[in-house]
Amino acid sequence: MIINLEQNTSQKDIEILITYPVKDKVVERIVSLIKSVDMQIECYSDDEVKLVNASDIYYIESVDGKTIVCCEKENYFVKSRLYQVYEKLKDNGFIQVSKYCILNINKLDKFRSLGNNRLEAVLSNGTFLCITRKYIPDIKQILRDMKLDNAS
Repeated sequence: MIINLEQNTSQKDIEILITYPVKDKVVERIVSLIKSVDMQIECYSDDEVKLVNASDIYYIESVDGKTIVCCEKENYFVKSRLYQVYEKLKDNGFIQVSKYCILNINKLDKFRSLGNNRLEAVLSNGTFLCITRKYIPDIKQILRDMKLDNAS
């Protein structure tokens, strides 16, 4: 991978050009990561409104009817339901791992097999998330895609 940076003081906004021989999963992950830097979610904490970058979110879960956005050091609430937040973020590197949880694939460290056809996601901040059986085939497909991308 070649990365070129160029400063242009007459440029009004950041322009990103990605040149590739074949559009594969690596290119798609790069695009989703770049998009997640610019995507923000309106969150609440102690009656304060804060715009949180999608790239700073580790996972989002629904607990007791509340949608909680979990970042490295702080947690926030959102007024939307989990499925509504997922619709906004699914093209920005977020995947559903259970009925009540979505995670940022860019914050994923590894998967661990727990036996009995169960899987656990380990995030880069050390958080463990259980992946329910319904979502395991999707996760396995992501693992296959990542393995194929790393092999090329």
